[in-house]
Amino acid sequence: MIHLGGITAAHVAPQHSAEAAALQAEAVFNTLEARIAEQGGSLTDLCKITMQITDRAYRQAVYGVMGRRLMGVRPVSTGLIVKALDDPAALFQLDAFAVPGGPHQRLRPYRSTSMPYGLEKQPFEAEFCMAVLAGKRVFLRGQTGLTLEGGFSTLGNAGGQARIAIANVQKLLVDAGATLADAVHATIYVTDRAHIAPVMAEILPPLSAHPIPHALFVVKGLAAPEILMEIDVHACLG
Repeated sequence: MIHLGGITAAHVAPQHSAEAAALQAEAVFNTLEARIAEQGGSLTDLCKITMQITDRAYRQAVYGVMGRRLMGVRPVSTGLIVKALDDPAALFQLDAFAVPGGPHQRLRPYRSTSMPYGLEKQPFEAEFCMAVLAGKRVFLRGQTGLTLEGGFSTLGNAGGQARIAIANVQKLLVDAGATLADAVHATIYVTDRAHIAPVMAEILPPLSAHPIPHALFVVKGLAAPEILMEIDVHACLG
């Protein structure tokens, strides 16, 4: 597995604007493609991306670039709005996982324009999927209070969103021939410390039969303002 973490391009267009964020995103995806190629791979090996953007106002510009550069790849993704990055000139950072030997099995593919993120659909065109099966590794899209069909009925209820999110995780693992017993790590994001207790009250019981390492982060925001939590799960088939 290839892990490419913390890719930025702060040296490109260091001013803070949506246009600068788009230019930085172009440079970041140039770096991503080059680094995968250096290790003998290609974009068809790409499985998971985590997008970290410093202002929601830059999100459409960054995702527009991502959608064009990764059209046809269909990775799973997690999108975070963060307070800042290590370099104050960086507006966008990318973490990525690739597994050599692609193309891989992409489960439940969808387009951004056909799947709501919270209460609204996204204004950019991009292709994703809900799960990637790459050999024995299973990567899931970050799961929130949206059902797998795009329904959203838990406005303002962090615990309710977590209950739907972990149910989604279980369904997607079954799609990939796995269960929570195959999970090896979870990362949970919340948008306020007040959400930690209700979210973990829903997340931890399903994981208790097969405890796994997990990390918890408080972030500035997620894909939409009304989304209060998100969970990433990585699994490995035995």
